[in-house]
Amino acid sequence: MESKALSIRPPTARGYRGTAERDILPFLGKMRLQQILPSHINQLYARLKEDGRGARMIQLAHVVHHIALEQAVREGLLGRNPADAVQGPKVERTEFQILTEEQVRQFLIGAASTPYETLFYLALATGMRKGELLGLKWADLDPGKGILHVQRQLQQLPGMRFSLVPTKTKAGRRDIKLGQETLRRLSVHKLRQESAKAAAGNQWQENDLIFSSSNGTFLDRTKVIRELKKVLKNAGLPSIRFHDLRHTSISILLEMGLPVNTVQQRSGHSKPSVTTDIYGHAMARSQDEAAQKIEAVITPIAVDLQ
Repeated sequence: MESKALSIRPPTARGYRGTAERDILPFLGKMRLQQILPSHINQLYARLKEDGRGARMIQLAHVVHHIALEQAVREGLLGRNPADAVQGPKVERTEFQILTEEQVRQFLIGAASTPYETLFYLALATGMRKGELLGLKWADLDPGKGILHVQRQLQQLPGMRFSLVPTKTKAGRRDIKLGQETLRRLSVHKLRQESAKAAAGNQWQENDLIFSSSNGTFLDRTKVIRELKKVLKNAGLPSIRFHDLRHTSISILLEMGLPVNTVQQRSGHSKPSVTTDIYGHAMARSQDEAAQKIEAVITPIAVDLQ
């Protein structure tokens, strides 16, 4: 863990350590490295399943255990990694819901005049993650060029504390081009925030956040979700997660036929294959439209010369 902690983010390191202490060491911690066989690792996963651990938690234990044993191989303590011979549990991708274009319009109409209307609009306009949105500062916005610089995210730390940290990957640090309507809404939002700042007086804590509480601090994520569910219910729309706003945005762009590379860079995916893997359904629909368009272009029109 100490070796791995140097190359991964602190929250990830804490998660790995917790998995090791909770799920791995109680079963295998007293065995010598050379004694561990693939059968022991399979028994560990069976035990975790009996204890009620889900496939995702068992997969995490597999990842942590494999990393630890691989470190032992690199240090010459093991000749081979016994975890190589063990198949980790398959975790099915979580299904997500997306709104149709008509439902998006219904949602934004319902969100009008609510405290988070600009937040919801920007989520759909940019496909940004919730943490990225809540970590935005006004210094990240270049209204002249119409560009939003995404370079950090709001992250929850142990003890329910929140902190601004760099985006998880290099691809997450990106520039997103904004349209005129988005810039207009952000301008109106800033004026409202200035009014809230004046009303708060000495209670205001300046953090330069685009989306802040009434006194300038980080937004309460629970309140944001509660307001999202309220807007959806009042608009007669299905209950979706905040992250599904991102899925909706990306899916609409792909259905419109935008190049995958463009959508990948805008969404902050590490490579185009990630985008196509997650949003194959949207691309299938755009393929249907492409088939119709190409036929319309190349099919000769019959002309009656008589």
